[in-house]
Amino acid sequence: MEKYFRQYGIFQFGGSTELCEQLLPLTPPESQQVLIQVISTSVNPIDMKTRNGLGYVAAAKLPDAFLPLGYDVLGKVVQTGDGVTRLQPGDTVIGMVGFAAHPGCYATHVYADADELIKVDEKADASLSGLCLAGLTAWQALADFEPDNRSVYVNAATGGVGHLLLQIARLRGFEVIPVSRRTEHELFETLKIQAMTPTDYLAQPRDGILIDLVGGALGEQMTRNLLPGSDLVTIPTVTKEQILAVAHEQQVRGRGLLVEANQTQLTHLYEAFQSGQLKVVVSQQFELSDIQRAHEYLEQGTHCGKVIITA
Repeated sequence: MEKYFRQYGIFQFGGSTELCEQLLPLTPPESQQVLIQVISTSVNPIDMKTRNGLGYVAAAKLPDAFLPLGYDVLGKVVQTGDGVTRLQPGDTVIGMVGFAAHPGCYATHVYADADELIKVDEKADASLSGLCLAGLTAWQALADFEPDNRSVYVNAATGGVGHLLLQIARLRGFEVIPVSRRTEHELFETLKIQAMTPTDYLAQPRDGILIDLVGGALGEQMTRNLLPGSDLVTIPTVTKEQILAVAHEQQVRGRGLLVEANQTQLTHLYEAFQSGQLKVVVSQQFELSDIQRAHEYLEQGTHCGKVIITA
């Protein structure tokens, strides 16, 4: 086994150029942990937010301390702790690791709690790491609802969470409507789902379920356009309170969502992936040493689906 591993993160908040590498010794995992050799990880918006100094993970960072980034992993188990019985060296696993206080998947190796992981096929495609945080977020956004005669509206529908949410909603039997400025995007054609523009959405009051992946001014506008008795789930934590305040004014049932690791849900997502019912669209793939370029690419806002990092 190697003696050291590479891990990427930041010492100082700022742009993508603050991302840097540190070399750390490989030590045995703790009792309930697994040491994983990373095959791939993915970039999520929270990584950029934290890098820029926003959110409670950034707030907890000590001055000049190194803060690793990344929450998604697809990898091979190298070593297990004494208390781990479900996994063994050589297993291929996926998971959302360390969310939210202990990121660290931008690395060649990562330590993960065994209960954050599920075993997958050893020939798993690198895109599978993109299913974890984004897929669990999408699944949990819909968890409180059952299909009825109402539509599910999803903004930022071509993003990492959005493109999975469209597919999960349809699998569960919902009528799902993407709200996007890119209504002619090939994603919607491929999924055979008709999108509407924000202007069209706002043209008349809506009765339904809004999954707000944008927050801010657009999230507030779209929430204000909901009829009383509608439902809202808002994902961005930075604007959660203002969105929920608008929902309260509109007599709309609303909640924020902070995604949680869940083996059962991740297993359902993986089974749908394996059966071809759920696809992780990969917009671009970068090597771990190109993590700066990966962040810059995602920040351009032209991607569709996930940005994958291979170690």
